Amino acid sequence: MTGKLLSTGPMRHLVAMVISFLALGSLNPSFGQTQTPQSSPPNPKKQPTSLADNKVGDEFRFLFGEFGKASVTSISLCTAEAPKVLVECGDRVDVDAREFLVVWNAKEIPTDRKKPVRRSSKAVPLTSKSKEALGILVQSAATVQLVRIINSAAQSEQVSVAQEFLAHPKFAHALALVIEPEAEDLAKILRIARLLIAERGQIVERFPQLAAAIVVVDDAPVVMQINENIAQGCGPLPTFDHFVANEKKMLFGLKNIAPELLIYMVDVAAAQNEMDWALRTYAGNRAVGELYDKIEYDFDHLEKGRPKKVSVAGWNLQNILRYGGVCADQAYFATTVGKSIGVPCVFTTATDGVLSHAWIGFVANSGNRPMWIEVGRYGGYQSVEGFIRDPQTGNLISNTQMPMLLTYGMEPLSDRLSSAGLRIAAGRLLRGSVDSKADPKVATPPSAETISQVLALIHVAVEACLTDARSWEVVALAAKSGAMTTQQKQQWSADILTLCGDSYPEFAWRTISPMINSISDVEKRQEALDNALGIFNSRGDLAGQILLQQATLYKSQGDPLAAGRCYEMILNRYANDGPFAIVALQEASKLLAEKNDAFANVTLHERAFGIMEVPIEISPRFARQSNWYRSGVMLAQALRIVGRSNDALLLEQRMSDVMK
Repeated sequence: MTGKLLSTGPMRHLVAMVISFLALGSLNPSFGQTQTPQSSPPNPKKQPTSLADNKVGDEFRFLFGEFGKASVTSISLCTAEAPKVLVECGDRVDVDAREFLVVWNAKEIPTDRKKPVRRSSKAVPLTSKSKEALGILVQSAATVQLVRIINSAAQSEQVSVAQEFLAHPKFAHALALVIEPEAEDLAKILRIARLLIAERGQIVERFPQLAAAIVVVDDAPVVMQINENIAQGCGPLPTFDHFVANEKKMLFGLKNIAPELLIYMVDVAAAQNEMDWALRTYAGNRAVGELYDKIEYDFDHLEKGRPKKVSVAGWNLQNILRYGGVCADQAYFATTVGKSIGVPCVFTTATDGVLSHAWIGFVANSGNRPMWIEVGRYGGYQSVEGFIRDPQTGNLISNTQMPMLLTYGMEPLSDRLSSAGLRIAAGRLLRGSVDSKADPKVATPPSAETISQVLALIHVAVEACLTDARSWEVVALAAKSGAMTTQQKQQWSADILTLCGDSYPEFAWRTISPMINSISDVEKRQEALDNALGIFNSRGDLAGQILLQQATLYKSQGDPLAAGRCYEMILNRYANDGPFAIVALQEASKLLAEKNDAFANVTLHERAFGIMEVPIEISPRFARQSNWYRSGVMLAQALRIVGRSNDALLLEQRMSDVMK
């Protein structure tokens, strides 16, 4: 059962108000029932609420606390206040975090604990005082995030910016808790936020989560490269208007979806007229995955290398439907239509031992509970890690984070607020005060005490929301800092594997990988890699990455034989599970070259080439991406080195025949 960290005790009235304000009085816990729309379209000239409005002031105080309201108000009255207030707010978060830990009593989680963290709040009971302290921490964390945004404005604009946020407390709160200051340009985010406030007034306040999601997505142009074609979004205002004006037609509504999930709906790389066409044609379609297969595959392009029919005719949604395309066009069509009708969707790509591929992931309504579904993930791609582009940061992330994110979005709002506040506070303690006068380029490892505090905060955060990926990332950052002990790394690695390894294997591995790499004791690092390999041995793509790391470690120890065994295991077991097999082949070849054993090198390449899957019915353009073709090129080179030029020519002729 999810730990409801703020649902009872002295903070319950505050949390009830927070939920009411953030949800605009209509938070729907079932996720997926369409909300009642407003009949009128957005009024771009509607003026913001006056700062003298007591109700707005009360809302701001409920969301950010008395200290938060006073801090932002002081900036709204004096141009030079923001930098000073930012430092004060940062210090306040640090103090509130440590005061929470004192009240919570971190001794309940001994540093040598045997069992991993659990989701139930029964594992770490929160007293009424600790709940109250946590509520205060969440408010101060939101405040420092908001003040960081305000401080990114030119000094001459900071008074106006503070006044605008004071007049739009729900939007300010949603935006403050969704931003990632270390990964985003806050000045660009502020520019889009002010644009929405200026042009859409209090409509932004009616849809704060939607507005926050659009701000963090549209701070840079929304652009997608789909093979030879480029798709681009229509900008923040048209995107906002599309969803607000069509709220009734949105499959899951707008007000009951977490902004962290909404960003995968509003990142539509399409012109406004195409979004309108998609909505007219497919509104209410719950079978978004079927749209992928609805696009006829252009086999002439795949097998014969001919230009795609849709690219010749003019690439857009209507023509993709008419002329078809390849997997990337299928995935683009399905995700773009899905987003336009109100379904969070992702365009996913992966590469196995033969070819790159694209498919779709999306939120589907299964009874009363939403589920994450993937369509187009054929055959061997079921066991290959897929990647998606995070619309907020632009980083590539594992596709397994999406079912995590969906689960996160369905958690009680109070738990998500708790997780966010604790994570923000832990990140600040870990990095040190980035808002202080100290030179941020001079990095010093945090103290053992600070690391213990960081891990304690994250422990409570994952108690609140196990699937908040950002909380687990703080643990990985703590490991990278060099300040975590080997015991702490082993314990947290075990926790992540226990809690996430089965359901979210790619995410679990990516989180513990830097933790394992930072273990200084080589034997313990190898032991950790062995444990991970035992868990992920059925996933060739992950097992291959682990074995490559083990081989690198063995080489650093001066043990090339053990490294060679790792490469051999990859080639024997996982030769067709991804391009990492070519890396293993190249590294094994280097080891033999160091021994001047050219004949053994030929044997290695012949055996590898015989294992690689032969690409069939694929044009040469695509076949050259395959492990088979790449290993064949390497084999031909090895044959020539030992004087077997005729065999090399025969091999190359065979490869040419296959790819005709």
